[in-house]
Amino acid sequence: QNSPFDFYLGGYGARRINNIIPFYGYDFISLSGDTMLRSLFELDYELFRKNHLVLSANFASVDDDLFKQDDWYRNARYSGFALGYGLETFLGPLELKYSFSPQQDDSEFYVRLGFNF
Repeated sequence: QNSPFDFYLGGYGARRINNIIPFYGYDFISLSGDTMLRSLFELDYELFRKNHLVLSANFASVDDDLFKQDDWYRNARYSGFALGYGLETFLGPLELKYSFSPQQDDSEFYVRLGFNF
């Protein structure tokens, strides 16, 4: 049963609003629960001026009453990885990302142009 106070993870590029949180390797709002632990690691390397290569990894445990379980801190149940290329343009940043998850059969491509408002 979903609640308006649950956390929803998945996708990329959505504004962080109403507990909707981007998560590489999963479709938009495909993970949910009332408790969440999430970490994101990113490595951004500027290949040459205004061109960036980005490697990302995110890990999460999300479930109802997660802290009542004995193993909530031992291992993340969900993981996702992304490889991206970014270019700084006069219209704002242009990003192309490929993401996948070892727990999923599908992968995702993301294209984003401009700034978040």
